[in-house]
Amino acid sequence: MATKSALTGPTASAAEGYPSFRWLVLVLAALGFISMQMVNLSVAPLVPVIAASLNTDPGTATNLLMTSFLFSGCLMWIVGGGYVCDRFGVFVTLILGFLCLAVPAALMPLIGASTTGIFWARMVEGLSSGFMFPAMPAIVNALFPPHQKGIANGLLNSSVAVGSSAGVFLGPMVLKAVGEWKAMSATLSIFVWACLVLGIILFVAYNAKLPKGGAPAADEGKGSAFKQALLSPFTIVGIAMFFLTAWGMQSLYSLTGAYLAAPSPLGVGYGGVTAGQLMLGVTLLAGVTGPIFSGFLLDKTFRGNAKPVMLTGYLLMCVFVYALISPAVTGRAGLLELDLILAGYGVMFAFPMIFYMIASSYPPQIVGKMSGLWGGIGSFGGVLGLYIAGLTVKSQGSYHTTLFLQSLVALLGFVLTFVLMALKKRRAAA
Repeated sequence: MATKSALTGPTASAAEGYPSFRWLVLVLAALGFISMQMVNLSVAPLVPVIAASLNTDPGTATNLLMTSFLFSGCLMWIVGGGYVCDRFGVFVTLILGFLCLAVPAALMPLIGASTTGIFWARMVEGLSSGFMFPAMPAIVNALFPPHQKGIANGLLNSSVAVGSSAGVFLGPMVLKAVGEWKAMSATLSIFVWACLVLGIILFVAYNAKLPKGGAPAADEGKGSAFKQALLSPFTIVGIAMFFLTAWGMQSLYSLTGAYLAAPSPLGVGYGGVTAGQLMLGVTLLAGVTGPIFSGFLLDKTFRGNAKPVMLTGYLLMCVFVYALISPAVTGRAGLLELDLILAGYGVMFAFPMIFYMIASSYPPQIVGKMSGLWGGIGSFGGVLGLYIAGLTVKSQGSYHTTLFLQSLVALLGFVLTFVLMALKKRRAAA
């Protein structure tokens, strides 16, 4: 565990007292997020193929494959993932996440012939996010000194985007090589099994040296720290901001491509191929480099003050998502690509800072549980945003209302940033 002196200075000497193997833990966690998103999204481009194999429609197949994964992950986030992380440590949490991914994926050739088998396989796979995401702020909180917390947090968030891109790319490619989607799932599980082995090796080598905020000695307060945090205005506002940010992120990633591809007047009319190419600026450039850049700014420029980074993120989201309504922007591909990249940077500045606020604002013994609370409840913001978008697009025949709402929630996030930081300052002074 870090000493008090190790928590105060942004210099190289501040790393003293923190475990030297922290970067190995970071690599393992990054591989966990890559594995999670790779397994999750490898089936997304194959929905029509899977639907045909099951003699069902693509809409039903989408709910079977994607909604089940997201639902079980949110549920585990709230119910148990954070507790496991606090009580047993990040190694156990990550290993459980790898197991939830690897076992169903490897068994898919045996259980994937029926909708029931696929449903339960995806439900178990989805539990991985409920285990792994609470580990992110716990790792940043306990293992990294102040001058490295931003970049560590940024790298972990960046790995989520890497995994998403890998899944969308590898799913069709592996399917072409092996000839059947269930075999594709089993093939991709090999990577997850390898990560699981690495996790077990690191667990054996370093677990005894790893700080665990939720060890029995830290629980002697009978949950008083958690109860106090649960009822604090800071927590309530933080969950609200997670909710708004998840709304903006899911809408940008899940709806913008369809808006660009759909014919006018419903959308912009670029078609699926061009829309997919335009979205690469959001998913790859902003998705991978945005969290790293925001972490660098947090550490090197603002010295651990997340407020300017968060405000910049919400401002970029608000302005450049709203600009997508304008034909002057959408009518020119180059300007549209720049606008999409800046909107993507907005999301990837704001979202990692939410996790950083969890990591830097709570005692180590409750960071996992608070991450589960913020993330589990807040993630439903993305669900609500997509649901409302579906209603408005159907009723109005246009994506403009959902783009306006995305911009509005970013504006609300901008305003609430001032409230959250004031509450954080009050907590620190108490």
